Amino acid sequence: MLRWVPNLSKTFGRLTLVFFFFFVAFALSIPARAQTASTIYSFALHDSFWPEGGLVEDASGNLYGTTVGGGTYGTGTAYQLSPPVKGSTTWTKTVLYSFQPWGSTGHTPSSELTIDSSGNLYGVTWSGGDGRCHCGVLYELIHPATSGAPWTHLVLHAFTNTNNDGRLPNAPVVLSSNTIYGVTQQGGLYDSGIVYRLIPGKNGGTYSVIYSFGANNDASGPNGPLLLDSAGSLYGVTSLGGAFNAGAVYKLAQNGGSWTESILFSFGGGSGSSGITPVGNLLFDSPGNLYGVTEFGGTSQLGVAYELSPASSSWTQNILFNFSKPVGSSPLAGMTWNPSNGSLYGTTSAGASHTHGSVFQLTPPVFGGLWTETLLQQFTFTNGGLPSGRVLRDPTTGYLYGTTYNGGVSGCDGNCGVDYQIIP
Repeated sequence: MLRWVPNLSKTFGRLTLVFFFFFVAFALSIPARAQTASTIYSFALHDSFWPEGGLVEDASGNLYGTTVGGGTYGTGTAYQLSPPVKGSTTWTKTVLYSFQPWGSTGHTPSSELTIDSSGNLYGVTWSGGDGRCHCGVLYELIHPATSGAPWTHLVLHAFTNTNNDGRLPNAPVVLSSNTIYGVTQQGGLYDSGIVYRLIPGKNGGTYSVIYSFGANNDASGPNGPLLLDSAGSLYGVTSLGGAFNAGAVYKLAQNGGSWTESILFSFGGGSGSSGITPVGNLLFDSPGNLYGVTEFGGTSQLGVAYELSPASSSWTQNILFNFSKPVGSSPLAGMTWNPSNGSLYGTTSAGASHTHGSVFQLTPPVFGGLWTETLLQQFTFTNGGLPSGRVLRDPTTGYLYGTTYNGGVSGCDGNCGVDYQIIP
């Protein structure tokens, strides 16, 4: 998971250094192995469509995701993709649950699922739930004890937008021991979003709002999932607020029974060269640096990949890469580590040669400078378009998986979305 920058003066002698440079020159002369990209499922109108979030994987290699449209009632599904059996190349899709446009169950699931050690799934819906505000719900899908039996859908909390509660949850939840943490984009004291906590238990458990955004030039509009560190502190990004009202990276630390927020970095400085509108998940490396992306800003105003390093007074930013139309632009989701070599994977929602987005790899430099981008997939609309969820990396095979919101070839005028696989 780490960037590795060797300290040659301490590690190698002169002779070793000569051999090192010879090895680098030799390695660079070897042609790069071509990536293999394929569509493993193409969604259709009669099925379910528009997968907006990314995928998660269980120990058996099954993939799980959601769609905001389709299903029995037309208002979204949670689904499973099972890998091909021996002798076949076809993935098998199973709808685990069709969300209902009425009642308290919620509908239009717009974010990635979260899976626990027992295979149960957790997620949020953008709408439905409380009959007065239809502000969305936090739900659990309980894995059946018997193979082939139906999954059980359970509403853990229906957001109400009253008593400082939030509305419009838009990001995956994070699990910690017996606690669930998440965010809503709006609602709270200032209608600028909240961070919430749920401790499951009898009668739905204990739900509480632990922070409301938006006071006194605070960050506002949380726009990605939370990241939990070993001390129990939470980190995330907002699309607005901060010193330049262009988004921020924030930290929530618990002290006794209360939580304190601090803004680690405000985007929008230097005429937007630092990035504008951070999106998606954050990543930590072992020294404690944070990594993420912005949708806009940078040299082309089409987004950046960045690193934030802790310092004594404030965090400092290092731009890893500036996105542009030729190489892909405007990422909508964060990035994923490749722990074997310290590179990062992500998606752009537009740009590249076909303008429908891309999957990219960022490789760290050996001696400083910008990271190197490699396009692993360029979407042509026929093979997908507008990827808005983050990339999943299988830890055993190294294969990459993800979704696109539109594109594809099945009966939806090519506009229902796909699930894809990339073999790096």
